[in-house]
Amino acid sequence: MNYTQSYSEYLDDLKRWYESNVDHRFIANRNQIMNILNEETKLMEIVKLIGSDVLPEDQKLTLEIAKVVRVGFLQQNAFHPEDTYVPLLKQFKMMDVILYLNHACAALIAQRKTLRAIVQTGIFETVTKIKYEVPNNQLDLFETYPKRIDAALASVE
Repeated sequence: MNYTQSYSEYLDDLKRWYESNVDHRFIANRNQIMNILNEETKLMEIVKLIGSDVLPEDQKLTLEIAKVVRVGFLQQNAFHPEDTYVPLLKQFKMMDVILYLNHACAALIAQRKTLRAIVQTGIFETVTKIKYEVPNNQLDLFETYPKRIDAALASVE
């Protein structure tokens, strides 16, 4: 499945519904996630030709965040009780956490920290598993993730 080509054509029609029934930022978050996936597609062409080692750290971050999006958000396990059906509010909160991680990591990279050091904290794996660790009926647990991200990233040297 190509994640950048599989999407709803009714997004504009549903915008007001998302705003009133999920969150006013739902569409903006979705667009940011799509931008990350589109950027990953472009970067993968470069990676195929010359490898990922030559990419600057911010582009490596894009690839890593896109992996979190693909594996931790878009992939679905129909046999897992929490992933068979994921409410829209949970999807929104997952996007919020992924985007928070992206922005927090981008700030570290702007301070000349390496993606390798950030990855070694294990925070990408933590966020990738979020849909399984937060039950569909306990969405308040999402409140802990920004602090967990901040704590993990504080250890980056």
